[in-house]
Formats: sequence, C-alpha cells, structure tokens
Amino acid sequence: MSGEERKPQRISLNPRQWAAIALVIVALVFILQNLTYVRVEFFLIHTAAPLWLVLLVTLAAGYAIGWFSKRRG
Repeated sequence: MSGEERKPQRISLNPRQWAAIALVIVALVFILQNLTYVRVEFFLIHTAAPLWLVLLVTLAAGYAIGWFSKRRG
C-alpha cells in the first residue's frame, strides 16, 4: 500500500437536489403531524383512513387529471 492517504470526497448537491431534500423533509413532517384517522365517504363506500393518506390520494388524483387534460389539448 502506498503512503498516500485518501481524503474523503466532498459531496456537492445542486439546487434541485436541495429542493428535493427539503420537500421530503416537509412531507415527512406533514405525515407525522396527520396520523389521525378520518371518516371517508365515497358514493356507497364508507371507511376510515389516515388523513395524510386521504390527502395523498387526492393529490395523486388531481395530478392525474391535470396530466390527462394537458395531453388532450
């Protein structure tokens, strides 16, 4: 082995990566603060689910609607 020591490489993150990390942290805080169960009624279906999950499904549905409507026009 040579006498040279390896210096640890410094990891540099670009602004998009920092923004992604920040959004993950915000999402985790949101989830941890919304663990309570809420009653969900959809047509004839009645169930209970964590609030964060209900909001996540709603967000995904909105995203899908936007994506499909953008493709059409």
